[in-house]
Amino acid sequence: MTLFLQQWYGELLKLFARQRTYIGFGAFVALEILILLLIKKFGMGPIQKAIVGSGQSFEYYFSALTVASTIMGFAIFLLGALFLSLVAGDIVAKEGEDGHMRLLLARPVSRFRLLLLKYLTCTGYAFLLVQFFAWTSFFLGLILRGWGGGYFAIVPEVSVVAFYDWGPGLARYALSSLYLGVSMTVISSIAFFLSCFRIKPAAATIGALTYVLVDFIMRNSGFMENYQHLLVTKHMAAWGRILAENIDWPLVWRGYAVIVAVNITLFTLGYAVFESRDLKS
Repeated sequence: MTLFLQQWYGELLKLFARQRTYIGFGAFVALEILILLLIKKFGMGPIQKAIVGSGQSFEYYFSALTVASTIMGFAIFLLGALFLSLVAGDIVAKEGEDGHMRLLLARPVSRFRLLLLKYLTCTGYAFLLVQFFAWTSFFLGLILRGWGGGYFAIVPEVSVVAFYDWGPGLARYALSSLYLGVSMTVISSIAFFLSCFRIKPAAATIGALTYVLVDFIMRNSGFMENYQHLLVTKHMAAWGRILAENIDWPLVWRGYAVIVAVNITLFTLGYAVFESRDLKS
């Protein structure tokens, strides 16, 4: 186990030695600052209407938590999909393209172990990126509104609208960010699976991003109304149920059972493809 952790640490060092790894962090911070400036200048029109329309005090519920949740809702899926696909689509394909994979396999390490380390690295990155976005959004919300107030949580995809005081709201925000991090690992898994083929890293990235966006468009178009259980973005949205005042745990666990099954399946298929490749000639 100690050797495994050392090897994983080495993979993480390689990942964070690449400049493109930090593009997602920088883009999220830039977007957060931009949205913060727009909120200060123009206010939160739709959110204000929703709060007031529910008979609640906008001044009380216009808090750091509400601001952070609004910023997350604007960007986490589309920007997250882009940068997670970029990193995970590169993690195997790039080393195969550069010839580094042959050097790695010259050592006494199995292909399964090597691939597992890389998979854990890109899924760990997905979770870290989501947490970074969640808590930097919260920090910027604190700059704008300070500590305290209420929390207005709205997730239209799962029809969740809820109001919390500060303490319970902060706890629910933190819990939902953890579940969101797990949801976003699906995107990394898709890009990782494509990266196991003999293709360019850019092809793996574009392929994963295309699949996720097509899935998202089909889900929101209405054409798949009776077959949404076949769309991965439907199950990814299960994190939003954590923000409901009364959490429907059976639906949450069902969504995450599908997510875990998809991740395991994609890793297994990726390993099968990777194992069949001739990397040493």
